[in-house]
Amino acid sequence: MRPFLLLVTAMTLTAQTPGPNVRPLVDGTLSLETSLLRGIAPAEAVRMLGGRTAATTPVNAFLVRQAGKVILVDTGMGKDPEEDSGHLAEGLAAAGVTPAQVDLVLITHFHFDHVGGLLLPGGARAFPRAKLCVSRVEHDLWTTRDRLPERLWERIPKVRAIFEAYGSDLVLTRDGDAVAEGVTALAAPGHTAGHTVYAFRSNGRDLWCIGDLIHFGEVQFARPATGISFDLEGDLAVRTRLDFFRRAAAGNVVLAGAHLPHLVRIVQDGDGYRTTRVEGP
Repeated sequence: MRPFLLLVTAMTLTAQTPGPNVRPLVDGTLSLETSLLRGIAPAEAVRMLGGRTAATTPVNAFLVRQAGKVILVDTGMGKDPEEDSGHLAEGLAAAGVTPAQVDLVLITHFHFDHVGGLLLPGGARAFPRAKLCVSRVEHDLWTTRDRLPERLWERIPKVRAIFEAYGSDLVLTRDGDAVAEGVTALAAPGHTAGHTVYAFRSNGRDLWCIGDLIHFGEVQFARPATGISFDLEGDLAVRTRLDFFRRAAAGNVVLAGAHLPHLVRIVQDGDGYRTTRVEGP
């Protein structure tokens, strides 16, 4: 439990960010092996990680208050007996929010570590009055087998159960749709077909919740052409990351990643990027 507590402390330092009012919520942690990386020599990845062959990363959700709405981006892994996970409810309680107060849940994509908190153990919806927003492309990916690898077919019934539980509150979005005042869904394909970045704008400042645009911050900011085996379309995922990083650096955008320990801004440094941790206002 101690690593989780340390991560919560680190994330709390960035809770009050300029612009959109965002609070990172750490649902748990995952250990990711460098062997998952693509397009980089294994020894180089280990060197960039300070000699480690794995990176311990948070699994984040983000609580955003915008235009009178209580918005949650992703919901973590949920309870997993093999992982330190399922702490989303604790994070919401610490923020003074009950599940019934959440107006919108925005899902970047339907991998298990982003949707695990959407249902209660008995199958009922965890957020009883929230609209659930997901890309139409992502929805279609998980309701057919056309573009989904066979290794993920076993996940289809669980994803369909989520769609059914939210019923008429399921909102399917397209690239560029405004899902709330000052909140735009941006297509970011590659990791999955419908992977989505949510762009928040408030007081002239921008925050992007980037989902799985990046997993290994210590490697992929400096080497953004480095991919990961989880990407369904590796080359497209790299092109998407390069495009979003270029625009984020040019626009001084705050980036909130599902597997990043801090909110950051980035500046270009050669072929890669350097990060600056975003603290309070």
